[in-house]
Amino acid sequence: MGGVLSIIPILCNQRQDHNRPSPPIDELLMYNKWKSNDLLYEYVKSKRQRLQNREMGHTQRLIAKYSSCKFPGCKCKGGTFTGIERDNFGWINSICTRSGCNHQLSDHIEHLRDASTVEFTVLMKLIFDIINTKLTLKNVSKKPKSERNILLKFIFELVYNVLHKSVLIDPFTLPNIDTIYGSPPFERTNIEQVLLNFCVHIFNDNNILELENALIVTKFVLKYFDTWMWNIPQELLKYNSQEYSKSYNYYYRRFLLHCCLPRCIHSISLRYRPTKIFGQDVLKYTLKAFRIQLQVWCYKKNILWEEHTKLFCLNYFPIYMDLLEKEVFNDKSPIWDINYKLRERKTNILEY
Repeated sequence: MGGVLSIIPILCNQRQDHNRPSPPIDELLMYNKWKSNDLLYEYVKSKRQRLQNREMGHTQRLIAKYSSCKFPGCKCKGGTFTGIERDNFGWINSICTRSGCNHQLSDHIEHLRDASTVEFTVLMKLIFDIINTKLTLKNVSKKPKSERNILLKFIFELVYNVLHKSVLIDPFTLPNIDTIYGSPPFERTNIEQVLLNFCVHIFNDNNILELENALIVTKFVLKYFDTWMWNIPQELLKYNSQEYSKSYNYYYRRFLLHCCLPRCIHSISLRYRPTKIFGQDVLKYTLKAFRIQLQVWCYKKNILWEEHTKLFCLNYFPIYMDLLEKEVFNDKSPIWDINYKLRERKTNILEY
């Protein structure tokens, strides 16, 4: 359902962040489970695993290319080396050809001498992600100038700058991309809580739809919102910009950065669930388009459901969404109240 991120990445691995505290597990997209079923993630991971030996001349040259020269007084921010790859000794004695440097490769990788295995792994993630990002930018630049490609290129450029700065200043610590668009979660009451509040507010003690059934539909909606590729700003249905605190374009960039790019740039962030980090603005922007696309997908594409689940959701989904739209576009609705809690005995139905 929806689109996919158009990227041809290489070189990365599973993230181990030694810089920032990890977010709560329930904010992450299926935590680590999504990785085992994500072909793009596995492809990137497999390409990187063969380049882990710090004794290899090729690896040393690669690190030196993105590392500043440690020779006293030298201002070179990345080595360029020529010569024949014959052995480690040959590479170590290669001379940097950058103007003002002319120092040996060993001066560019001096910081590896006392680096631990963990620190070395972090450094390799950064370097491989820089290469991956640079190649992806090159590929995106060759594609038609569509709005999606322009936004994607813009986000990759921001990430590339953060990665490159990080490997020069603090090579053994994973970068903090929260400096770009802030730290998740971005809105006070997230989409998941909003939908739970909606269930209690509308379906508790009424005859339209029993609360238990409403919660089952909520679980279904949340699951597919988290895997849905948002419409690009140009494709979004008409809206009044005065009703929102930030533009959809801004939220879309945050979505690409925190929910999409971690599939192929593993050192920048954990992969977040959109329903855990976005709230009122995003739900108002996307609900109508999401409903249309999900309903079409349900009827035409989904052949893997169990029959009773399919019939259940299709019967109740239109009722649920009609009522939800009325509440979402009512700014005074109690569904936006972060303290409007669902009873504890009901929350387990939303566990994936």
